[in-house]
Amino acid sequence: MEHDVDRSTGTGRRVPVEWRLPENVGPDGLSLEGVRRTRAELVERGRWGEADQVVREVIDLLATGPAGVRGPQLGGLVYVPGGPAPDDAHCAGLDAAGVPEEQRLAARAVQLANRGVDRVGTVATAKQLLALPGGRETGAFWCGILVLAYADELDTALDLSVRAMRSPDVIDFGEARGVVALLVARLMWLGGDPGGAAKVLAGSLRRDVCRQIRSVAVAWLVSALVDLGELNRAHDLLLEHGFSGPLAGVQDRAELFMARGALRFALGQYDRALEDFLDCGRDLTAWGVTNPAVAPWRSRAAVCANAIGRTDLAQALVSKEMAAARRWRTPRSVGLASHAAALIAGGEPASLREVVAVLDGTDAVGDSLHARYDLALALGTRELHGEARKTLEAVRDTARRRGYAMWSARAEEALARMTALNRAGGLTRQERKIGELARTGRSNRQIAEEQYLTVRTVEFHLSRVYRKLGLAGRRDLKAILTPLS
Repeated sequence: MEHDVDRSTGTGRRVPVEWRLPENVGPDGLSLEGVRRTRAELVERGRWGEADQVVREVIDLLATGPAGVRGPQLGGLVYVPGGPAPDDAHCAGLDAAGVPEEQRLAARAVQLANRGVDRVGTVATAKQLLALPGGRETGAFWCGILVLAYADELDTALDLSVRAMRSPDVIDFGEARGVVALLVARLMWLGGDPGGAAKVLAGSLRRDVCRQIRSVAVAWLVSALVDLGELNRAHDLLLEHGFSGPLAGVQDRAELFMARGALRFALGQYDRALEDFLDCGRDLTAWGVTNPAVAPWRSRAAVCANAIGRTDLAQALVSKEMAAARRWRTPRSVGLASHAAALIAGGEPASLREVVAVLDGTDAVGDSLHARYDLALALGTRELHGEARKTLEAVRDTARRRGYAMWSARAEEALARMTALNRAGGLTRQERKIGELARTGRSNRQIAEEQYLTVRTVEFHLSRVYRKLGLAGRRDLKAILTPLS
């Protein structure tokens, strides 16, 4: 028995699945438009598990090759970034020849990836798809490469994409070439080259990529710019394309929510970042997507929730993320979930060292730098200054070499704070306690009431904390995600 989850947080209320294939499905044919309508109606009623089961059973049926299947496109049945919306013209119409094999395999591979249970079987299906003559059809190729990326098969995906770019068939067809270029850029970003990815994505947008994948290109470019530390440029890009406010009616909202959440997280706007990550989760849950490799929204949301003192939400999110990551079993997904879990559990250096060890064996350079940075902060707050300094220096040097300007700058700032703190003699016990309460979002008045102090005394201690740590104020203090005490 499968269950749905609550709309608000991705946790909580459970709804049993009871859907069965309708009577009109069988050898006489299947209306894919009817299936899309059924799925949309179930989603509208919050019955997401049933909606996913509808599509799963239909895809299983199509895999047996029934005669008379109507509707040329499987778009709008499963979630894939850049895929046609359910009401897109590409999804309409009739096709007496039925659904091509590459479309059936593409839908099956994507749905397997979205469920995130059988990674080996998912990769095998994607490779089977890409080996077909029809696997070079633009949409099928897009699906197959993204599925390989979710499974951390980056070398295989990049090799196939570069070959496609060099193929005369692709080079002569501008739109297909643009699609493959976006895939190459995404693989570069996942492989630890945000600068190269940003260059390709910016070029694609200047050449006016096709409407269907334009919002995906913007989202992916924003993500790369955040890693490069170009936060103003990322913000301006969202403004330019109308993606800085509500995203009602926008295609590929999940990708945009993830990218915008990453930007707001980098800016220290944890409450707004949390909203974006939860909105991403709502959209993906409505599609039946539970695999954190598609978008690690729960890990990101959990860290944000913890930073603003919503610990119950943080724990619920990270627990679910860890279970999903262990089902998919890629080091990247497990590492991201473990990083969030370590921070929420108090940021113990031993736990963060384990996270670093997992992520160091992957191509997730940015996530590894993030984990090392948090490890350094944890070491510093426990007065293990020598190891903390060496860790920060390693973060700075690796970030400079790989182009992650945001992490090199943060490491430099943390090293400067550490030097200032050492000169000031460190934080006193009282300063640590008050600084930690302020870091978790409490106001000065709330801290005063909890600690039986005057507001003026709290302000005095906080001003000393800011001076010793080289911080501008409470916003910078919140950026220290490991406990001060």
